[in-house]
Amino acid sequence: MSYQGHCNCESIRVALPQQPANTGICYCDSCRRAGGGVSEDELTVEDSGKTLTIFDDKKSATGNIVKRHFCSSCGSPVFTKTPKAPGMVFLKAALFDTVSPPKGEVFSEKRTNWLSVEHQK
Repeated sequence: MSYQGHCNCESIRVALPQQPANTGICYCDSCRRAGGGVSEDELTVEDSGKTLTIFDDKKSATGNIVKRHFCSSCGSPVFTKTPKAPGMVFLKAALFDTVSPPKGEVFSEKRTNWLSVEHQK
């Protein structure tokens, strides 16, 4: 069975052949979302409501124009493409009910303070 997810309004559905073994987190000012890089060839995207839209993010930390794909109906981020990783998409973990723990971080020096705070009981 494939690994499937969807946006909040369920107009956009995504599928991979299997759940990725890990995810990564980018803390740059533009991303700050969980997601994992997967081969673009492995990803299936169904857009029944024709709501998949692209925002050209010109303020990325790398200086490249990053293409952020999202649902124009509910606002859910779906995936990101960057020229720094041709052939890869950075799928947003929030689309899935079950997500593998992060194995890596990018721009960790920009991690927000509230993510570092230990919760007291």
